[in-house]
Order: sequence, then structure tokens, then C-alpha cells
Amino acid sequence: MAEAAARRRRPLSLTLRVALLLSAVAVATFLAVGAYLYQTLASQMARRDDIELIGKVTQIRRILAELPSAAAIAQNPRPLTDALFGHDDFMLSVRGADGAPLLRTSLTSRPLPQVERVPPLRAPTLDDVHDWTPAVGVGRMVSADGLVGPDGQPVRITLARERSDRLRIMRNYAVDLFVALCVGATLATLLGYAIVRHSMRRLRSVIGKANDINTSRLNTRLSVDDAPVELRELGQAFNAMLDRLEDGVQRLSGFAADLAHDLRTPVNTLMVETQVALSRPRTAQEYQALLVSNSEEYERLARMIENTLFLARVDNAQLALRRETVDLDAELRRIHDYFEILADDVGVRLTVTAPPLRAELDPVLLQRAVGNLLSNAIRHTPAGGAVDLSARAADDGIELAVSNTGPGIAAEHLPHIFDRYYRADPARSDHAHSAGLGLSIVRAIMELHDGKIWVDSVPGARTTFFLWFKKSKNI
Repeated sequence: MAEAAARRRRPLSLTLRVALLLSAVAVATFLAVGAYLYQTLASQMARRDDIELIGKVTQIRRILAELPSAAAIAQNPRPLTDALFGHDDFMLSVRGADGAPLLRTSLTSRPLPQVERVPPLRAPTLDDVHDWTPAVGVGRMVSADGLVGPDGQPVRITLARERSDRLRIMRNYAVDLFVALCVGATLATLLGYAIVRHSMRRLRSVIGKANDINTSRLNTRLSVDDAPVELRELGQAFNAMLDRLEDGVQRLSGFAADLAHDLRTPVNTLMVETQVALSRPRTAQEYQALLVSNSEEYERLARMIENTLFLARVDNAQLALRRETVDLDAELRRIHDYFEILADDVGVRLTVTAPPLRAELDPVLLQRAVGNLLSNAIRHTPAGGAVDLSARAADDGIELAVSNTGPGIAAEHLPHIFDRYYRADPARSDHAHSAGLGLSIVRAIMELHDGKIWVDSVPGARTTFFLWFKKSKNI
């Protein structure tokens, strides 16, 4: 029952819809053209009948003029009746000047109305033809005066047509038109369906190629160069979507591989150290040293999991900003004071330069972003080097910079250093302290603030990371 209802609700195919639309357009066109032709034919035939009616009146006038007298009309009506031969739908009445009937060919279904007669010396025109109402349909008539014989005896001529073969012709024409309309609509539907189905071959080809694409064949692309204009934009959008999907799958695969690799190191360390400790009895001091080592590995795992969850919440828009008006001078100096002890321990000079600036941002995320940059800078600055933290107003916003002396970053690594788990080279990688997520977190924080991050590095000289925050209108 449910399947039958679903089949009934299934929408029509695009091919059938377009074919039916073409059929509807064809029917509408046939109807319009047929109606126009029908009206035109009816008008032309009506005009032809009126011209024929006028011509017969003129002919009857000439016949009457050739008769010797009015009395000859009744004595020999043959010349007048011969003029109407083959026109059974005509009725002729000729009366004398006093109204006495001289000739009547037949009776009409209803009496003829009194209309203005055409003077004897004026030829009748189309304006002299009048309507009258017989029992069925609409009749036409002409009333005119005529002159009989050499002395010009006046008579009254009335010629009327009660029905015309025009009605039969128009009825047959309407039937033929209806048949032609049905045949034309059927042909239009069938031809439209065939044409649309033929035109849909390219779309079916696109669908076939799309069905062949899976996670192992994301490098397949649709050919849009030879596609119709209507499908080219669709193909380009589909290829762009595949580019994004392929990039996302590759990044996800790389992310999973890197995550597994980085998790394997501390887990293996914990497992090996524990196995070694259990291989023979140990002293309390040895077990304590093992627990201290394990605690460091646990802390590393906790940081890695925390950073991964942070990035996951950012990717899924589950992290809300808590913007506050922050005094950057005081905030940066607070961060400087926190990292100054770490810098002094490794022989690195840490300085801060910040004029009085205020910004609308999340202070916790600001501390995390700047802290990640300072931590990286101190870790990769040789003893005796310097790390500078600065802020300035620039380009309708505020620009923070973390700069350090040291080996720098090679140009080929710069486009990738913000990728997750990416490490430029073994010399700059410290697996004990970093999992390759610090710069990814900084970029995510800047994206949350609608800001920008970029890096400028001269190998062997100086590396500078720039953070740009949009200036708030409320400040």
C-alpha cells in the first residue's frame, strides 16, 4: 500500500515534463492559428456571399429593364428564376410600385423585415446588405428598387438568403481543424519526447560518470569543454565540488595518519617503559622515575587530544567567541611576563612593544594564539637570539607580530606550515613538545575572529608571524 502511494507520488521525469510542455505549447499554437484561420475563412466566405447577393440583385435589375412591362414578370418569370438557378437558398420577391406581388420564388421561414431600399439609379454595395433572423441561423438580404421596360415602371426587389452552404463548409472545416489539432498535438508530444530524450544523452552521460566516482576515484572529473552551454556551468560546479571533496578527503586521510603516528609515539613509550619496569623487581625510586616519565607522556597525550578537540569544535562551529574590549598593551605585557622566564632559561631575549590600543576580541583565544607563536619562536631561537612581540594599528585593524631570529623557514614549507600535523623539517621538529597543531590552532582562532595570519621568513635571519584583527566599530 505504501509502495503504491509512493509510486503515485513519484514526480514525472524531466524528459516527460519538457515533452508535455512542448505539447502544450504546440496545442496552444495550433488553437491560436486554427482560430485565426477559422475566423478569417468565415469572414471571407461571408464577404463572398454578400458580394454574390449584390451581384444577383444587379443581374435581376438588368433582366427587369429588358422586359416590355411589369405585367411580363408574372406572365414569363423564367428569365428571373433562371438567374437563381443552383441557389436553392435564395428567395426572390418582386412587387409593383403599389406593393402588389408580381413574383415570389419561395417562402421564408419567417417574415422579412422592412429595410431601406437601394434607389433605382444607384448600384448596391456591401453596406446595403442587412441581417435578418430566419428560423435557424442568421440570414442576409438586399432590398432595392428597379425599373421595368422602356418607360421605366418602378418595382420593388427583395432578395434574401436564408441559409448558405457556408455553414456546412465551416462545419466541415471545424471538424478537419480538430482532427489536425489532435494529430499535431500527438506528433508534437512524440517528437518533443524523442528530441528531449536525445538531448538528455549528455546529462545521462554526466550522471553515469558521477556514479563512477567514489572515495578511491575522486580524481575523476567531468569533461565540460564539449558539454552544452546549459550543462557546462553545472559540470564546472560539480568539478569544483569534487576538488573540494578530494582535498578534504586527502586532508582527512593525512590527518588520521598523522594523528595515529603522533599517538603511537607516546603510547609506545608508555608501553615499553612499563614492560621494562615489569621485567624484574624495581626499587621505589625506579618506580617513581617511571611514573614521572609516564606522567610527561600523559600530559603530551592530553595536550594533543585537547588541541584536536579544539580544532574539531572550530570546524563544526561549536566554539563561540566571547568578545570583550581588551587593552592590548596590558594583555601583551602579561603574556610577555609569562613567557619571559621560559625565554631566560634557554638564553633568549624576549621583548614587547605595544602602544595603547584597544580591540574587541576573545582574550582567552588571544592568549592562546600569541602564546603558541611565542612558544614556537622561543623553541626555534638559538641561545643568544631574540624574540620580539609587537602591536600596531594598520589597515583598518590591529596587527600583532611575533618575530624571532634563527634558522628561518624554507620557502617550499611556507604554504603548508598552517596545515595540521605539518612539520617543516626534522631540525625544527620537537616531538616531545609539539604535535604539529600549534599553528593550525592559531589559524583557526584568526578565522573565528574574521582575521588574517601570514608569515614572512628569511632563512638564516628572521621569521615573523603576523596576526591581523579587524577593528571594531564600537571602539
